[in-house]
Amino acid sequence: MRRVLTSAGLSEAVTFGFIDAKAADLFVVGSATGLVGIANPLSAKFDTLRASLLPGLVDSVAHNRRHGRADVGLFEIGARFSSVAGETRGMAVAWTGSAAQHWKSGARAVDFFDVKGVVERLCEVLSVEARFEPLAPAAAAFLAPGRAAAVVASGASAGSLPLGLLGMLAPSIADQRGAPRQDEIFVAELNLDALWQARVARVDSVTPLSRHPFVVRDLSIVVADTLPAEIIRGTIQAAGRATPAPLAAIGFFDRYQGKGVPEQKVSVSVRLTFQASDRTLTDADVQESIDRILAALVSEHGAVQR
Repeated sequence: MRRVLTSAGLSEAVTFGFIDAKAADLFVVGSATGLVGIANPLSAKFDTLRASLLPGLVDSVAHNRRHGRADVGLFEIGARFSSVAGETRGMAVAWTGSAAQHWKSGARAVDFFDVKGVVERLCEVLSVEARFEPLAPAAAAFLAPGRAAAVVASGASAGSLPLGLLGMLAPSIADQRGAPRQDEIFVAELNLDALWQARVARVDSVTPLSRHPFVVRDLSIVVADTLPAEIIRGTIQAAGRATPAPLAAIGFFDRYQGKGVPEQKVSVSVRLTFQASDRTLTDADVQESIDRILAALVSEHGAVQR
């Protein structure tokens, strides 16, 4: 796990398990706090056991930014404490500044998808099948609305087990913790105990490449602008399992809002690749498959083909 995180350019941090209650309150997930207070604290700054690793990491990022460090990416693996769940193991990330420095294109700022990629890679290494779902603002008020997601186990054995969350820290919270208000700090936190529970058996098998040609078709649809691409992908995958032409790959290549697209709608273009292992596909097979996928998108999401 540490190798995955350090290879992404993050540095390991170790923060205090005792924090102040005000900081703990800012990073509460859901409505129930479950905070554990310390009966005889040495100081008001250390009067609560941390329920999340994020307060300490965010403060460490803010400290580095105040001392002139432009690019700060930290992670921590440690214990969290709650009166509801008891002691759990967690992993958290806090990242701001540049994600990469390339000799040709220069620096690129860290964004939501950098942190999402780290979480996806961790789940892959730990043999966990996970999906990302929209996160209601009330579920984590410390994250910016519309720039947050919940991580949920998608394996058959784990059901819909919550694994964690990720997103951009709300600017007001970053300001309260001492970071420059203009900084975009992206964070993630995973429950390692839940990840371990959600692991699936790894099957190391090799499938021969098909000797038959593949067929590529593009499909453009208009859907609500709040509909995540992950949900669209899931609908296509589910519909593609029952089509005469096996669906080999799904790729999003365009997203458009503007002239010709109604308000609160977005045009999404998807590239579908079909390939069979035992035969050459016919035009009729491919067209029937596309028709079934489009029918599923219309039924599930009210999609309109462009």
